[in-house]
Amino acid sequence: MRQKFRKGILIFSLLMFPITFMLLSPFVIVVSAANGVLNGSAMIFGLLLLFSMVGSRLFCGWLCPGGALQEYVAVVNDRHWNSKGKNISKYITWTVWVSFIVYLWLQNDNLKGDFMYFIEFNFQYFIIYAIVMVLIYMFTLVTGRRGMCHSLCWMAPFMVIGEKLADFLHIPRFRLMAKADDCISCGQCNKNCPMCLDVLTMVEAGAMDSSECINCLECVDGCPKKAIAFGICQKHR
Repeated sequence: MRQKFRKGILIFSLLMFPITFMLLSPFVIVVSAANGVLNGSAMIFGLLLLFSMVGSRLFCGWLCPGGALQEYVAVVNDRHWNSKGKNISKYITWTVWVSFIVYLWLQNDNLKGDFMYFIEFNFQYFIIYAIVMVLIYMFTLVTGRRGMCHSLCWMAPFMVIGEKLADFLHIPRFRLMAKADDCISCGQCNKNCPMCLDVLTMVEAGAMDSSECINCLECVDGCPKKAIAFGICQKHR
C-alpha cells in the first residue's frame, strides 16, 4: 500500500511538472543570477538542502518529477546503472554550475528576490519543457534505472550535502536501519531498489547509509522478513 501511495504522488508530481518545471530549472537560476535576482529555483534548491538535513533524500524518492519519469522508463530498460565512475559526473557538473552561479551573484551589489522571475507560460516555455523531458527519457532509456539521478541530476548534490552536514552536526535525520539477524539473503531488496544499490550487502554489514539512496522504502516494503526499518536518528559512530 505504501508503494502505491508513493507512486501515486510521483505520478501527480509528473503531471504537475509542466507548471513547476521552471522552478526546478538549472538554467533559469543562471539567467536570474546574471541579472542580480534570487529566483524561485534558487530558493527551492536552498530549501531542499535544508530539508535534507532532516528528511534526507525523501524528495528524490517521493516527489521528484524527473525521478517519476525515470521509474516508468525502467519498465523498458531495467539495466542497473550505478558505480563510482557513473555517479561522480553529477558532482563535477554541479560544482562547476554552482560556482558559476555564486560568481554571478557576487558580481551584483544588491540581490533582489523574485520567486517567479523569468517564468512565462508561453509557446517557447512548453517547447523547452518538451525538449528537457525527451532528453531525460532518452538518457534513462539508454542508461537504465534512474540513470539521470546517478549521472546528471543537478538537485541530488544539494541533498547529499544536507545529509553530510546533518551527520557532521549530529542532527538526527531520516535513514534506513538494518536488522541483520533477520536477513535471509533472498536478494529481494536488491531487485526492488530503483537506484541499483547493493542493499543486501548493506543489510548484512549493518551499514545502510548511502549517498545514492533516495529513501523510497522499496527495500523496506519488499523485505519478507522485515529486516530493514526506517526512522529519524543520528548516525551510528
